[in-house]
Amino acid sequence: MNRFVVCDPARCIGCGACRVTCSESHRKRWMRPAARLSLVKTRAVTAAVTCHQCEGAPCMAVCPEAAISLVRDHVHIDEELCTGCLLCALACPFGAVYPSAPSDAPAKATPYGRASSSRSAGLLRQKETGRYASVVACDLCAKVPGGPRCIVSCPTKALSLVDECTLTHLVRDRRLEAIEKAGVAMRGAKEAEREVPAHHGAASAARADDNAAAELTEGLDAAWRPHASWHEEGEGQ
Repeated sequence: MNRFVVCDPARCIGCGACRVTCSESHRKRWMRPAARLSLVKTRAVTAAVTCHQCEGAPCMAVCPEAAISLVRDHVHIDEELCTGCLLCALACPFGAVYPSAPSDAPAKATPYGRASSSRSAGLLRQKETGRYASVVACDLCAKVPGGPRCIVSCPTKALSLVDECTLTHLVRDRRLEAIEKAGVAMRGAKEAEREVPAHHGAASAARADDNAAAELTEGLDAAWRPHASWHEEGEGQ
């Protein structure tokens, strides 16, 4: 199973310590000094976004130079093959592939002719000297002892490593929670069923009382009619 770093937005405070630590830990090992994760900040949420080390990685599928591969449990980008086309960044569903500073990898392209502008001249010089833009993605600090340094540096423990063991415990806890919620719902439904007959019984008793009152009224009216007619005849005489 693929392992990846995940962020809990409820704990993230947006301090950026993860990005600084990521960049510095790679720089110390003579790797591209760029953060392998981004920090998203909105009015509603703040969270770090990292590569999910997809087993069927879209970035790897679209790379025209086969510069992206899965090495053991992480995505590996070969800077000597990467041309900086950024197709991988477009294909990543998490936006976790990042353009980086010029690379020190050997140039693949042959020198072109005279540049038409100062900007294109700079790009040509990058190709001629082997210093051109590449991409970076989280490599789970594969060359760093102790695993991902961003997790260690986070002051609020918002970052964690999801692996098979973690996922198994998470799924188990959520299944237990779902069972408990289902039990509460079933108990509530049974209590409601017990209350309904009682309610219906009270309504039936009220209707019976109303019917009895109506019958009594009709009986009194029937008994009173002969006396009422006799009284009217007496007054007539």
